[in-house]
Parts: sequence; C-alpha cells; structure tokens
Amino acid sequence: MHSTDNRNRISAEELWYLSKDAVERPQKVIYEFFDNYELGRTHDKLWEMFKCTLTHIDTRDYSEIDRANSFYFYEKLLELLKADYVLYLKMRERRAV
Repeated sequence: MHSTDNRNRISAEELWYLSKDAVERPQKVIYEFFDNYELGRTHDKLWEMFKCTLTHIDTRDYSEIDRANSFYFYEKLLELLKADYVLYLKMRERRAV
C-alpha cells in the first residue's frame, strides 16, 4: 500500500514527460497554448484526432472496453482542457489589472 507522501510525489517516469517550463512556469505553458489556440478550435482538433483514432485500421479490433476507455480518456482530457481554459481566463484577467 502506498503512503500519502508517495502518491503526492512526482515519479522519475512522470518527470521524463515534463518540460522545464511545465515544471517551473506552468502558467507560461497555459498562456502559450491558449494564446495560439482558441477553446472551440482546440475542441474541434481534439475531436478530429479522436475520430481518426477510432476509425483507423489499427483500432478496428478494439474491444468494447478499449473503445469505452478511449471515450472516457477523451472526455476527461476535454474537461481538463476546459478547466485549463478557465485558469487561463483568470490569469489573463489578473494580468490586465
């Protein structure tokens, strides 16, 4: 069983995927993303990517569970995107003051 301290630590594997900016200045990453991509456009791009994934020949053998997991991941990623957008709007508002 993991202790609370271990669950809150970032593993070396997770750190591998993080850029220096993401670790040191996550707000900068959020600004750069949403300064370049509007929320609606981002939603549309994500949906197109997801549709391509599920209709690609390599995924035709996905089981119902695989497809359900893909839909769940898509929905959660979209919610994360929306939450980041709200943070972006709040940061931008504070920056303007």
